[in-house]
Amino acid sequence: MAPSLTEPEPASSNGHRAGVNGNGIHHNGTSSSKTTNGEPSVTTVKNAPSTTIPKFDLPKELPPTSAPTGIPTLSLFDLTGKTALVTGANGGIGGGMARGLAEAGADIIIFQIPGDVSKFSGQLAAETGRKVATYDCDLSISAEIRKAVQKVLDDGHQIDILCNVAGISSGSIPILFETDEHKDAIIQINFNSVWVLSQCVGRHMIERGQGGKIINICSLAAHKAMTTFSVYGPMKAAVGQATNSFANEFGPYNIQVNAIYPGWIHTALAQRFVDDEEANEKIIKSIPSRRWGLPDDFKGISVFLASSASDYVNGARIFLDGGAHSM
Repeated sequence: MAPSLTEPEPASSNGHRAGVNGNGIHHNGTSSSKTTNGEPSVTTVKNAPSTTIPKFDLPKELPPTSAPTGIPTLSLFDLTGKTALVTGANGGIGGGMARGLAEAGADIIIFQIPGDVSKFSGQLAAETGRKVATYDCDLSISAEIRKAVQKVLDDGHQIDILCNVAGISSGSIPILFETDEHKDAIIQINFNSVWVLSQCVGRHMIERGQGGKIINICSLAAHKAMTTFSVYGPMKAAVGQATNSFANEFGPYNIQVNAIYPGWIHTALAQRFVDDEEANEKIIKSIPSRRWGLPDDFKGISVFLASSASDYVNGARIFLDGGAHSM
């Protein structure tokens, strides 16, 4: 059953909810300081949400899974009978991941930008023989994400695998020229959509009681600071930390949550760097493998993280960057 709320924690002996910190900041939206005569002065922050932590009745944990003793190795990677929801799958990294999962036997559900007329889903179905369904989903609006997931479930689909791939580029904007509109869009799509989708699909997986897999796409920019990536990098780092949090809380329900950290991948978003001879040469020299990554490089690692082969891999950060993170 889904988590349910019960009574909040009782107030402490001093009348405040548990959670007042040493700086005098109360979780109920008030702050305190001392006046010149030493008396405490309390200022109420209007409309501040209460962050009193309630108690939760969490679902019962599943029994631990067993090691794959006696199972043929190749069988561990078979995704027949599984369904994967992939965001941003109409091209680039998401397309490579969706293709790999389909070739391993999984049916695919694609969340696409509303109005997208890509032919990828039809091509993927024809080439792999798998079922491929598409749903419009505006990842910039949390309510629309929840509605889209519910629509998938109402249509009778199950979700065994979630791949959070969709994102927008930082546009290489210096900090001093960053705008609230652009910054907020990156935060919403590159981080918040990942969190909301993982929560919604994770709840579905827990209610089904059959485990699941969540694969998040982070970035090399989350590992080391890169000039003009001041919003993109931190948001991808937040995805990495969220991966750890979801791995910790979902692990007892046999749901593994892992992250892939791509480096320089030749997609439409990166074409401008490829076309710039000087930039391209500099990038190639920063990669020990001496080449750009391609969407097809994501096929193998995606199948591994989506399959029984990775049942004891949880909260992992896997770099797919030709060794660039080690430079």
